[in-house]
Amino acid sequence: MCYKIIQYAEYSCSHQTVTRQQVVDCRKRDCRFSPSHQTGMHTCGSTCSQIMLPDQGLIMEQFSNPCPRCRGLMNGH
Repeated sequence: MCYKIIQYAEYSCSHQTVTRQQVVDCRKRDCRFSPSHQTGMHTCGSTCSQIMLPDQGLIMEQFSNPCPRCRGLMNGH
């Protein structure tokens, strides 16, 4: 089944922001999310996968400062 890779940036306050998302194609004809999904007549709801695998998260950047929201709270805004 297909799944998403979600890339994050993590701040010193432990908050994370999404920086990029991409779908990894399983290339299966019986996965409704794949571009390889069969196009001919078929009973998709009962013969094809209707869910993706769980998202896979990767922290790609780490910052030594707090996130913008926390930085604003620390400055009294």
